[in-house]
Amino acid sequence: MNIRTAREADLPEVMRLLHQINSEHHDRAPAVFASPDQDEPGHWLKQILDSGQLFLVAESAASIMGLITATITTNSGIPFLSHHKVCRIGTIVVDLRQRRAGIGQLLMAEAESWAATMGAKEIRLEVMEFNQRAVAFYANGGYEAQSRIMSKAIA
Repeated sequence: MNIRTAREADLPEVMRLLHQINSEHHDRAPAVFASPDQDEPGHWLKQILDSGQLFLVAESAASIMGLITATITTNSGIPFLSHHKVCRIGTIVVDLRQRRAGIGQLLMAEAESWAATMGAKEIRLEVMEFNQRAVAFYANGGYEAQSRIMSKAIA
């Protein structure tokens, strides 16, 4: 397994993985997640080409088995919040056929290493309440709930 920076040529495989995760999320929360047929290759290509963020893929035998994106932010607009650098995980996906093989752990470890190199003091991410498998994955990696996003549909 090779973890490397994503390249433009990876876009078809990236879109395949994103379609998997988008399908899962849309099925569980259709009011929140757009239909996977609305995936935007242009959006993801811009992220691949953005040198200001992390976009890694896990590759094995010329096939992309997983990906992770992350950015570094610093609070500058809210005076009562800390102003240290924070790494924010955007998306992490592991191919449905490859889950529980350690790929997610490898991707998270690379993101954590990158975050430390960039001077981040913590890593934050969001996980949907319905995705208890992911909640357990992050908890096993030392992540703790820090806040909760709540919503209510308005008729």
